Amino acid sequence: MIIYHAPAPLPYTPLKVAFVTGLSDPNSCSLSLLYRQFMAELDCLEAWKIYLNFPYIPGSNQPENTPILKAGLANWSQFLGARSPKYRAAIRFHLANIATSSERSFFIAGSCGLEILNQAWTAAIAPNQLHIMALGPVARTYSPMPCTMVQGSRDYISRYFFSQVDVLVPGVNHMGYVQNADVFALVNAQLRHVVSSL
Repeated sequence: MIIYHAPAPLPYTPLKVAFVTGLSDPNSCSLSLLYRQFMAELDCLEAWKIYLNFPYIPGSNQPENTPILKAGLANWSQFLGARSPKYRAAIRFHLANIATSSERSFFIAGSCGLEILNQAWTAAIAPNQLHIMALGPVARTYSPMPCTMVQGSRDYISRYFFSQVDVLVPGVNHMGYVQNADVFALVNAQLRHVVSSL
């Protein structure tokens, strides 16, 4: 599993903007075309964007096209295993790698990405060093880090875990966040706020 690889070197930038979702293929950090397009349209410098999924290990440049059932099972497995000591130790190295290569980090967490970040967080990372936009959050608890929770009105998976969120978006299901214009506007507005504070 790629999460156990050593962190990849990252250039220093004032801000890092990156996705954190479960890996549909546990051996690849590739993002789907939809996720890459979402990232490309965000209002910040290209050098600040990471076009890979957590833990950001370069590899194949091909966009991920894992079948949905296989991807769902892989994500569920990562959610269940996120609290294991071995997994937590591995993901904390990767989160620290991001934190030390930038002044601030802006994470777009999809589904169990919030659980991954919750388990990766340590007190060594200052709360003002990062912000999370959690889209359809799936996690055991609310985040100890600054986090805006966005949930679609038709996302019954996320609602099972969180009945109270910051923003409810009409009509969006668990797989529909990155295609939704209102969700993009929310993420982009928060990103602009973070950029303005640098």
